[in-house]
Amino acid sequence: MILIIYSGNAFQQNISRCLSKHSFLHDAVSNFQSAESLLNTQHYSLVIIESHASEVCLRRTTSLVKNNPESWVMAVENDVIANDFTEQAVDEADFYEAGVDDYLCGPFAERMFCARIRSHMRRGLPNQEDISVSQGCDERIEVGPLKVDQRYHSATINGQLLTLTAREFTLLDFFCRHPNQVFTRNQLLSDVWGYNHEGYEHTVNTHINRLRTKLDKVNTIENGGQLVQTVWGVGYRLNINGHTAKSLSA
Repeated sequence: MILIIYSGNAFQQNISRCLSKHSFLHDAVSNFQSAESLLNTQHYSLVIIESHASEVCLRRTTSLVKNNPESWVMAVENDVIANDFTEQAVDEADFYEAGVDDYLCGPFAERMFCARIRSHMRRGLPNQEDISVSQGCDERIEVGPLKVDQRYHSATINGQLLTLTAREFTLLDFFCRHPNQVFTRNQLLSDVWGYNHEGYEHTVNTHINRLRTKLDKVNTIENGGQLVQTVWGVGYRLNINGHTAKSLSA
């Protein structure tokens, strides 16, 4: 999930359109105060800020980075706005010293903008300590608290055995092999069910809900159903980086 902190102008709208075009989920606010309210209730893997040539902007950037150490911060220069400042020129070194992870000078190409975002997203995927497939055998996989073994058609969470139907097992196995990746309902129909017909998306919803119910009943983990996360307007993913306290519905 991406958060944009940009004053309400055409440039901010262009960024939003670009993110939507490339299927990046995002929220947009016009100031740091609004951003802080959202950041207190939700984790954003990437925060995009507008690089104002002012000490106030730098101080707020420093505070944002300090208070959200797990979020990657990109400062984006708006040529139109930056040229209106007469007190000083935009200095990207100031923003790096304030703690941002990336700085994008304007004007810039859409392709470059999206490539840098995808580069961050790849870094955000689990490392080898998060995912382990047994040597010489891809039939057994461990992802976070989940273990799936195709040989015995078994799945456990925190060591507790799950009682799953054949389709629920296949669905969970698929998610475990693609952790944190977002899939549309049609993609799941194609890859898990083996067909792709519009109008059958409700089948995915039903099985997701049943799988969540069984994960929620496990007493060794709180709100286990939250591991299967709804990505609103897109589909679902297995979120092994944590889950919210309140259950979601499909």
